[in-house]
Amino acid sequence: MKYRIAAAVVTIVLIVGLGVAEQIIVAKTMDEMLSRLESFIVEEDEVYDYDEICQTGEWWEKRHKVLELFLPHTQILEISITYGELTGAVGAEDFDSAQALLTRIRMTCQEFKNVYSVRIGNII
Repeated sequence: MKYRIAAAVVTIVLIVGLGVAEQIIVAKTMDEMLSRLESFIVEEDEVYDYDEICQTGEWWEKRHKVLELFLPHTQILEISITYGELTGAVGAEDFDSAQALLTRIRMTCQEFKNVYSVRIGNII
């Protein structure tokens, strides 16, 4: 009987611990991504820093692999694909398209934070 109670307590602690870890990792990753994306936003006369965009793309791919443990792969893949389009648009100096793609990535990251956070709307 004691072993069953101990096993149940350990299981509950693991579930809660992993849930908290998921919340922290997703929130920190999305906050970092949003912070990096904010540095890309430029005034009309300026251009994007292609090297900075490529470095952030490499950072995202590393984080993507970690996020796959917690989030649906297809949803994370949407950010990666759109980010690839952003890199191509900046490389081609199509800054109007780049701004639209950047906005899409920002909105997707913000929605990840909202959808995967502990809120009453997500629980009900």
